[in-house]
Amino acid sequence: MVFLGIIVKFKVSSHKIKSEEKQSEEIKITPTIITTPTPTPTPRPISFEEMNAQYGPCAYVRVLMYHHIQDEEVAKKRNQKNLNVTPEFFRKHLQYLKDKSYNVIGMADLKNFFDNGTSLPKNPVMLTFDDGYKDNYEKMYPILKEFGYKATIFVATGLLENEDYMSWADLKNMTDLVYIGNHTWSHHASTGSAQVLSQEIGLADKQLSESGFNNIKIFAYPYGKPSSTSEDVLKSKGYEIAFTTTHGNILCKKKSLELPRIRVGDAPLSNFGL
Repeated sequence: MVFLGIIVKFKVSSHKIKSEEKQSEEIKITPTIITTPTPTPTPRPISFEEMNAQYGPCAYVRVLMYHHIQDEEVAKKRNQKNLNVTPEFFRKHLQYLKDKSYNVIGMADLKNFFDNGTSLPKNPVMLTFDDGYKDNYEKMYPILKEFGYKATIFVATGLLENEDYMSWADLKNMTDLVYIGNHTWSHHASTGSAQVLSQEIGLADKQLSESGFNNIKIFAYPYGKPSSTSEDVLKSKGYEIAFTTTHGNILCKKKSLELPRIRVGDAPLSNFGL
């Protein structure tokens, strides 16, 4: 009995060992060697001094970009809240600029800086509005007059006289404070052929000129993005200043067809770095 017991015990142990060896073979994993990726460093921001040396003369100018100035209820109804600043907040914006001693300048001031080196005032700011909406005349302009500040409206001339857009007469009624710039004829993006862009920019330029506007040729890219083709067309038509929607506040002469702006919304200006 003892002998059998030993045999049984041995068989059980032998079976257990074989079973463990089999399991060991089944779960054996060969590790895959993964090469550590080479990290790509984040590009270092170019300093003002470097920008000025490479593209200058440059200046710190906060160019604020607006679209609609209308009541919140109207903006909601028209699904335009993302492009809207209420009249109440717009008035607060202008009061903030006044209280913080910002100096609102016009397009002629910027061009004189680029062309003649004319000094800009301390803390310069520009007010720009895109597209030519009717509320710019009805809501924005009266508030602008309260402060006596200059502004620029970039209009798509082919949209004027349509519903929700200004008329040519509206534009003429604001010339004491508002400069009117080119935003193409039909709000056309800067993509497409040179022929199409030439027609879009050229027709708007012609209409503005015939109405006595845009003597200093100023442009803003619809949808905000320039292209080499659009820049070539602008140069061919005598344009030296054009604005994008790229965020920034350093304006340089040698990059004057790709000037940045600061898009502001229905919130205090302190929320946008001012």
